[in-house]
Amino acid sequence: MPATIGENNNIGAQVAYWRQKRGKNQRVLAGLAGISQPYLSNIERGIKAVNTRGTLAALANALDVSIADLTGRPGDPTDPTHAAAASHVPAIREALIRREVGELTEPHHDVRDLMIAGGRYDFAAVAPQLPSMLGGLRGGDLVQVAHVATYTLKHLGHPDLARDAARLAVAEARELGDPAWIGIAEFVRILAMPPEMPGAPTRLAQRVADEIQPHIGDPQARQAYGMLHLHAALRAAVDRRGELAHDHLREAGDAAESLGEPEDLGLARFAFGPTNVGFWTVAVELELGEPHRAIEAADEVAPGRLPIANRQAPYFADVATALSQVGRDHESIAMMLRSEAAGPQWFRLRPTVRDTVGAVVRRTKRNAITKPMRHAAVAVGLSDLVKD
Repeated sequence: MPATIGENNNIGAQVAYWRQKRGKNQRVLAGLAGISQPYLSNIERGIKAVNTRGTLAALANALDVSIADLTGRPGDPTDPTHAAAASHVPAIREALIRREVGELTEPHHDVRDLMIAGGRYDFAAVAPQLPSMLGGLRGGDLVQVAHVATYTLKHLGHPDLARDAARLAVAEARELGDPAWIGIAEFVRILAMPPEMPGAPTRLAQRVADEIQPHIGDPQARQAYGMLHLHAALRAAVDRRGELAHDHLREAGDAAESLGEPEDLGLARFAFGPTNVGFWTVAVELELGEPHRAIEAADEVAPGRLPIANRQAPYFADVATALSQVGRDHESIAMMLRSEAAGPQWFRLRPTVRDTVGAVVRRTKRNAITKPMRHAAVAVGLSDLVKD
């Protein structure tokens, strides 16, 4: 079933297609995925979104497909900004291959400018800069650029290339031998790991955190240490290991409190500090199936302290998802629009955002659909849902 943009490309429609192709009824699939049959029915009807990464992975595993098979392409490939960014992927691939065989090129762009564009999730501005920078930079600059390349390539639908960029970061950091850069590079490698892979990302994060723990008297190493624990917390939550997730959150929180809010966004512009820990806490509680606790955690966060898209856009989307799960649909859409304002390119490329917006609109009576709902639906490619 080809992935197409529009009303029939919600995750629920793909789940229903693959369930039927595998010859399973809803009761069997729900049991295999560890969810209720009524919830699965609502997912397939498009009036409930898949509410956690773990549930999405469980459905993919139960159906013997990849998560990409359920989410489809990340955004509309005919969208001008998406197309502009994606047109540079062949050059990025070539640069990574040349680098692998020892052919370095001369970088032609400024690392700080790239990091700022990456922080805005401006994939169209980032992508043309990546080939020369990946092909020629060394040291911490290469690690930072590889991080931007990793999440750019993931969002453009090229996870294998994202893993190549992450491996490059790890090799460079290991050659440097600096604990802080090793921690950041390994964080990037975890970011590039497939979401279907249980256990391994959490174990890797813990192993690397243990490796650099003797060096956390250095504030930069402590930032990397804290970020590793945040990633371990989220991956443990995906694996439905709540106690372990909270242990990692506490470790990250202690490191953040000792450092305070970062100046100039800190090491590699990762923005590690108390506010960022608050953002990740919302994501972890949401992943653990605790939307009320996610909302309570959000009430303690002042997002304006970190005015960068690659922190705010996912945070606002997480809060919006939690609100939708507790029936606060109008507030959910308002928060989705804050996410779109913070990172419009990221917003358009997120299948789970599209699904949450679509679910809210589908369960709203036609004559009660508001202007903000229409705006959100159009922004994620679901204009068919709000046509008069």
